[in-house]
Amino acid sequence: MNVTMMFGKIAGVCLVVFCVLVTGVGLATAQEQEPLRLGYINTAGTSGERSYESIEDALEESTQIELLDEGDVLARAQATGLELATFRQSALREENRAAFARLMSEGNIEGLLIHDVFGGGNTLQVVVLGPRGEELADVRYSIRRGRIDQDGVMQVLREVFSALVPEVLAYRDEQALERQRQLEEEEAARAAQTEAAVEPLAPEDDPRAAAVARHRQQYGNLSPHLKVRAGLMVGQRMMRQSNAEAFEINHNTPLFGGGARVDAMVAIFDGGRAALEVGGYFDFAPYTSQFADEALPGQYMRGGGQVRYVRGLGPSLKGRGLVGAELLSATLAPNALYTGHSYLSAQVGVGLGYAFGELAELNLAALFTPVISGTNSSGAYGEGSFAPSASAQVGLVVRSFEPFLIGVDYTYQLHLREFPEPAIVDGPVSSRDQFHTVLISAGYRFDFGG
Repeated sequence: MNVTMMFGKIAGVCLVVFCVLVTGVGLATAQEQEPLRLGYINTAGTSGERSYESIEDALEESTQIELLDEGDVLARAQATGLELATFRQSALREENRAAFARLMSEGNIEGLLIHDVFGGGNTLQVVVLGPRGEELADVRYSIRRGRIDQDGVMQVLREVFSALVPEVLAYRDEQALERQRQLEEEEAARAAQTEAAVEPLAPEDDPRAAAVARHRQQYGNLSPHLKVRAGLMVGQRMMRQSNAEAFEINHNTPLFGGGARVDAMVAIFDGGRAALEVGGYFDFAPYTSQFADEALPGQYMRGGGQVRYVRGLGPSLKGRGLVGAELLSATLAPNALYTGHSYLSAQVGVGLGYAFGELAELNLAALFTPVISGTNSSGAYGEGSFAPSASAQVGLVVRSFEPFLIGVDYTYQLHLREFPEPAIVDGPVSSRDQFHTVLISAGYRFDFGG
């Protein structure tokens, strides 16, 4: 038997005796106690491995301890929203106490030890969390170069279990009383069924419904629904077209019309953390524009659709990745110089959504919008070549009156185009086309449930 194994066994025996002493019960009673389900997490990385393994060996030798696999505990913690950095930092532990309590409850973990080493490997820290996720002790011990001897292991564990074991026993008593209470309630309910029909549970009393509601809240309440809005659209178009031969056209005109938005969350997946969303939109504005000393009628039209992947990042935050296509045109009545642009463009972008409780939701998006095809004055300026195009969107939807909605949507669009071989002027022509539009709308939300 090598020194490490001998040390582990000796430490294990000492730990068993110590646990019995701390509980304040007799040997026979202690032997009847179920092993303490304990998680032990190393947050120090390689600098803490030596001291971590020494304490881990002692814990594994004890028959009073059921030491849980570190990887399993971390995987469950990550699914609960707890990263390794949260274990290590005191402020983050306090901020996420409810999440730690949920981890302990759902994983049937009665105690959690968080291992760290700092001060150049000369100070060992073990933070003790109780069965309700509360911090019970912060044990610190001086070591040398990341190593701890047998006496050090037992001193650390003595302090750890002095704080942990009484809380675990009290917690077990509470759980036993709660189970007894539930059994008595179930027996009373069965007896009542023989005398009268049992009324169905109200949604707020249904444990399954409550669990689903909590899960949805954790990932932003993703649920199937349809939102329809329509209203007033106002804006401004600013187009400049020119070349090096002193040729220049400016078409700046205000926009005043209407628009509509339709958005549907059609599928929820990945355990309620993600969703598939589709959307469509349409804006229209007729105008009369002063052009070349003549008042000419024209119109602005924009319509498109998007498919979005939505990911719940927290109770109030959602991320989006989206693809789509759009047709946009701004035209004028026939004249000798310019009758308008049209653009058929693809859309690829990302977005974020933030919910201010039940009050409102803010949505932001940035899109790359390459033009697939487009015309300028019915081809009078020739074929356009590729140039950068982009769009930015900001939307605020007031939810205080749900299912009724009030929305404000701002969109900025920029299309740059080059026309190397125009037919009606000499020399290549460049155009810079910008649109600012705001839609003020009202609508309704239809929930599908599920």
